[in-house]
Amino acid sequence: MSSGLKLIAVVFAVVGVLDKTAVVNGSQFTGDYSKLSGIIIPDHAECKSRPDSGLSAITELDPGYITGAPLLGSVQTVEATLSGFTFGLPVPEGTARLMFNSFGSSLWMTPFSEYCTSENVYSKHFSSGRRKKHNVYHCDDLEYRFNYSGFPTNIINIEIPSVVEAYPSFEDEMQANLSKVGCGVPTQLSFSAREIADGTFFKAIEDYDPDSKRLLYQLDKLYHGDPVMNPLTPWERPPLKNIFCIYGVDSRTEVGYYFAPSGKPYPDNWIMTDVVYEFEGSLYTRSGNLIEGNPGAASGDETVPYNSLSYCKNWLGPKVNITRTPQSEHEGEDVQVHLDVEHHPGADIIPNMTRSPRVKYITYYEDSESLPGQRTAVWELDKANHRNIVRSPILMRELWLEMWHDIHPDKKSKFVTKGKRGPLRDEDCYWDYGKARCAWPEYCEYRYVFGDVHLGQSCRVRSSSADLLLSYV
Repeated sequence: MSSGLKLIAVVFAVVGVLDKTAVVNGSQFTGDYSKLSGIIIPDHAECKSRPDSGLSAITELDPGYITGAPLLGSVQTVEATLSGFTFGLPVPEGTARLMFNSFGSSLWMTPFSEYCTSENVYSKHFSSGRRKKHNVYHCDDLEYRFNYSGFPTNIINIEIPSVVEAYPSFEDEMQANLSKVGCGVPTQLSFSAREIADGTFFKAIEDYDPDSKRLLYQLDKLYHGDPVMNPLTPWERPPLKNIFCIYGVDSRTEVGYYFAPSGKPYPDNWIMTDVVYEFEGSLYTRSGNLIEGNPGAASGDETVPYNSLSYCKNWLGPKVNITRTPQSEHEGEDVQVHLDVEHHPGADIIPNMTRSPRVKYITYYEDSESLPGQRTAVWELDKANHRNIVRSPILMRELWLEMWHDIHPDKKSKFVTKGKRGPLRDEDCYWDYGKARCAWPEYCEYRYVFGDVHLGQSCRVRSSSADLLLSYV
C-alpha cells in the first residue's frame, strides 16, 4: 500500500479566477485559463469515508489527469490487511493492521478481476422506485477461461493450520499456541483477485482470523451491497471531455504473497514468508526463484501492478497514435512515432519501438478521433515511482506544457507536440563543463545573481524563452 491508494480530487482555484494573460520570464502570452480546472489523483486512503463519495467532484473536472491509478486495485492492500503496512512510521505492524482494517474505505483498493462486474441499479431507483438490497456481482467466461483473474499470478498463497484456533487471545501463552499448530500438517490455499474481491478468501480464513468477519461485513455492506455502485468493478472511461492517465512502469512490483501462521497472538498471527515480483517480463520470488504465470509486457511502479495501472488503455479507441521520447531535454533525437496503431478492445497496446538501456522514456498513447470532441491519452513514464510521481519534474513539465497548449488560442494540434523538449525553468539550465558554457544556449544564458555559489546556478532561462513556447503549440 502506498500513501496514495485512494481517490481524492485536487481542484486548482483557477477556474474563472485567473486573468486571461500570464507572464513567463517577463513575457506575456494569452489563453483561456478557465479550462485549467483540475487534476484527479487517485491517492490517500484516509481521505475517503465511503466508496461512492467524491464522484460529483470528479465529473466537475476537465481535463482529468489520473496519476498512478490502481484501476484494478493493488496487491499491497492484501499485505496491509493480513500483516500490516507501516509506511515507515514508528508503529508495530500489528497496530498498523488494526488501524487499516478498521477503515471501511481500505477495501476500496482490494485487487479485483477485470472480467467481473456489478449490475448498475442506480437508474432503477429513479425509473421504477424499487430499491434493491444488493448489486449482482457476476463474471464473464473469460474469468474462468484464463488464470489468475487477469493478474500475473495468484495474489494470496496461505497456509491454513489443521487446528481451528490458529490465533490465541492476548492472554494465551504463545507456547501453547505453537504446540497446537504443530499437531497437524497445514494446508496451502491459493486465491485469485476475484476470490479476494467477492469475499471467498475471507470466508476461507474466517475460523482462523478474527478480522475476517469484520472485513466480510464491510465487503457486503459498503461494496457489493451498495445501492449506488460497487467500486470493485472495472472502471469505464470517466464522463469528461479530456482524460490523461499517467503512471510509471518498469519497476520491480509486488504481485503476490505467501503467508503462514506466525504462532503469535492476534493481530500478529500471520507472517509473510515470501513475495512474488514482476519485473522485465518475468515473475520471481524474494528468494530468487522464477515462477510461472502471466507477466505483462511491462512491470508496475513498485506499488501497483502493471495490469492495474494500464487498464485505462481500454479507454482508447481502435486507432491510437504512439510516441516515445526521452524524458530528459532533447532536440528530437531518439523520438519515435507510430500513427494509427490498431487497438483491439480488451487488449494491451505494445509498441514495436526500440529503446536504449541507458535512457528513460515517456511513451504517449493518444486518441482524439474515436470520441467526437473528446481526447484520451495514456502516458507511461519509465522508472517513475508510485509514491513520488507527482513530484517528478518531468511529469510537471509535461502537465504544464499540455495545459498551456490547451488554453492557447492558436494551437494547431490536438495534443502538445513531442518533437523536442527544451528547458522551461531556471532549474532546468545547467553548466556544461565540457564546452565551458551553459548547456542549451538557445534556451539558457549565463546570468549571475548575488548568492549563486556555483556556475550551474548562474545558468538561467533567457528572457525571450516565451517565444520558444510557440514551438509546442
